Amino acid sequence: MVLVLASVAKEGKSMTVDPAISGRIDLTRTQLMALISVMLFGFSAALGMPFNLDSIVLAFSTTNAMAGRIATVEMLGVAVNSLIFAQLAGRLNPQRTFLVCIIIVAAMNLGAIFAPDLMILGICRGISGLALGAIIATVMSTAGRSNNPDMTFGILNACVAGMGMVLALILPQALRFYELAPGQGLSESDGLFAVYFVLALVALFFIRATPRTESEADSESSVPEQPPAPLSGWIALVGLGIIFMGHGVIAMFFMRIGRTVDLTPEVIGLVGMAASGIGIFMSVIAGMIGAKFKSMIPIGSILLLLVILAPFISNPANTIQFFLAAPLFLFLPVGMMPIFLGALSRVDPGGKLTGSHPAFVTLSGGVAPILGGILADAGEGFVLNGWFAVACFIIGAGLMFSVIRTADQKR
Repeated sequence: MVLVLASVAKEGKSMTVDPAISGRIDLTRTQLMALISVMLFGFSAALGMPFNLDSIVLAFSTTNAMAGRIATVEMLGVAVNSLIFAQLAGRLNPQRTFLVCIIIVAAMNLGAIFAPDLMILGICRGISGLALGAIIATVMSTAGRSNNPDMTFGILNACVAGMGMVLALILPQALRFYELAPGQGLSESDGLFAVYFVLALVALFFIRATPRTESEADSESSVPEQPPAPLSGWIALVGLGIIFMGHGVIAMFFMRIGRTVDLTPEVIGLVGMAASGIGIFMSVIAGMIGAKFKSMIPIGSILLLLVILAPFISNPANTIQFFLAAPLFLFLPVGMMPIFLGALSRVDPGGKLTGSHPAFVTLSGGVAPILGGILADAGEGFVLNGWFAVACFIIGAGLMFSVIRTADQKR
């Protein structure tokens, strides 16, 4: 990964252009690694959402739908604030934003450990979601304005996949943390939120290395006023949100789906690790493809695979089917994102679309847990979830078509 970062920094340097002409920025390796670290360590609770849902069901003896509502509150908070901060990212001091929001995230992770009921837990997760939205929007807006956005997003998504691999190894063990102190009132969810609390504290150490804001005068003289983002870009983001909603009604419950074929949390965690491993390579390869080739064919191929896999992963007949379908399905969208975000950066160099995309992904992701829980409780297992996902993938692809075609024409 360090070699990849070095090559991107070298490529970004060779492609440096006058910011007065392009408005783009030249990220150093240190700045890129710091941005990624702040996002990953702060955003870990959202990355571990499938484990969170499982732990909430067990810890509070509640339904899939109720656990989904808690996740929805958190993801809606991310969506609202990521959309707001995407528009404000160029006017605010990013380091100050990171510092305040990471402290809030850490406090709310700690609060979730001591939450006596679902209402208090929901309040803690909702406040945490608002802070996470500001963090991810600031990171993504910066990445979208880099000199080599396709590869920047490729590395960022590869690191997300790598973090997913680490969490898939740690979180199944954290689910059993309460067993170390029987009779002390601990539950399955406490170990998870303890891990998230520590990771948020780690994020604080990377803030100083993130890109600093130029003075207001320098910004006005060096960065031109960017034209408004095209309507086709916003329509494409709606399509992206629909795709992630379809993906989420399955992916958010892959722990519960794995239990339907009698797998233990540790084994399901290994499946998640395999998915993350696939995601690492897919993200880097996707970044390379996006930097050199047109976007239509690779994005279309990924969406077609999602359509094919959704019915199989949502209703696995046996453990082998789950092992084969789950890893690829879970991280196919990660492989698509560097290419799609690179396409958005070509039609909107100012970065508003790339900075706003977390709002659409998390808004739909916020709906996915509650909708997926309702579908699962209403049907036999997760069969309805699978066919709902297929419909979402097809609709989303249609809405994304126009902006992808426009981006390809600009190459």
